[in-house]
Amino acid sequence: MGGEADDRAPREQQSPGQPAFPDRKPRRRTRNPSQRTHKMTTRLSDTEKTEITAAAKQRAVTVARFLAAAGLAVARGSTTVHTNEQLDAAIDELAALRTAISRVGNNINQIAFVYNAGGQPRPGELDHALTTLIRVLARVDDAADTLVKKRL
Repeated sequence: MGGEADDRAPREQQSPGQPAFPDRKPRRRTRNPSQRTHKMTTRLSDTEKTEITAAAKQRAVTVARFLAAAGLAVARGSTTVHTNEQLDAAIDELAALRTAISRVGNNINQIAFVYNAGGQPRPGELDHALTTLIRVLARVDDAADTLVKKRL
């Protein structure tokens, strides 16, 4: 007397090693004009301007954003210029993880429904759902730690 849950095939969860959205370019965040209120100017040679413009274009950011990111990277002792692309990818990963957590929660709710209706979940079904949940939550922790370390 397992109820309807016994007739359903288990759903596959996304593999932890796969990117969140492999075929989608990260979306751009909206600009918040109140964040940067100071303006600085600099003089460049034609060659310097060409190189900087090309580097900014390659990273799909404005020249001003690229110069700010590069200047801050050096001021903070880093040799890596962080752009919005990295932040966008991290945000997309967290959005995918939120979806994965929601799916696991839905599976746990379905198991609880069967149990509360007097049925028994399939053997190992709850263990699998909880193991998947723990694995996804570990990915959330890893993604959050990565974001924090990039900001320091």
